Amino acid sequence: MKALRLLVSIFFVSLISVQQISAQDDIKTLKAQVKNKQSQISANEEILMSGVTALKRVKGNLERFKNSKKATKQEVERKEKIVANMQQRLTKLNSQIDLHKKDLATLERKLARKLKKEQPVEKVENTTQNTEVAYDDNISSEQKEILLQKQKLEEARKKLDEERKARELAYLKEQETLRLEEEKLKQLSNQIKAKEQNISKEKNTLISDLEDDISINEEILISGKEGLAKMKSKLEEAKKDASTSKESIERKEAIISQIETRLLKIENEIDAKKQELAKIKG
Repeated sequence: MKALRLLVSIFFVSLISVQQISAQDDIKTLKAQVKNKQSQISANEEILMSGVTALKRVKGNLERFKNSKKATKQEVERKEKIVANMQQRLTKLNSQIDLHKKDLATLERKLARKLKKEQPVEKVENTTQNTEVAYDDNISSEQKEILLQKQKLEEARKKLDEERKARELAYLKEQETLRLEEEKLKQLSNQIKAKEQNISKEKNTLISDLEDDISINEEILISGKEGLAKMKSKLEEAKKDASTSKESIERKEAIISQIETRLLKIENEIDAKKQELAKIKG
């Protein structure tokens, strides 16, 4: 019985040890992930700040180029496209940083829970470092003053860096808003141009159709008048010929009358289309 109790005790002790080792490994892994994520965020933020500085410089160069005599429409559009691409990349990088910060917050919460569970009695190390200076009793007051000034200088630098980042991000967001608004205006401009081109194309097609109709009718009219003149000449000859019957003469006169009516209608169509063409051309 004692042996059985001893085995059970050893089993529970071993189980607890395994759990503690596993928990410590989890904590070690989480700490490494937190550190890696913090480094990744810091590196991306530095790249972002450098990118925003470059964006300002490129935009300034673009504005100066627009006012130069060398500026052409094609070259300006090319440089504007470069600026827009830079803006989009920086905005995408900023979004990635935000996602990384969310991931970091999740990892830090997991780590805090693990530490609290494994060290319920001990004080959990605060993620934010204490910036107060611990003074040695043996150092002089002047040395203490220097240390205090160094601390204030470091805090001022940190505050200035945070303010710089905040301003750069504000500039980036403002530029992205302006870029999107400009993109909307460009799309609207392209839509207007497309409609104008369609209207112009339809107008040119209509003008071309009218001119073709007029040209065809004028050719028909010329040929018709020539044919009418020949018919009238034949009618006059028939009238002089005593052998020509009255019915033949009347039939020729009826044909001539129909031709004249038709030619008159063609002339009216030509005049109407010419008036319409003049209105369209303005």
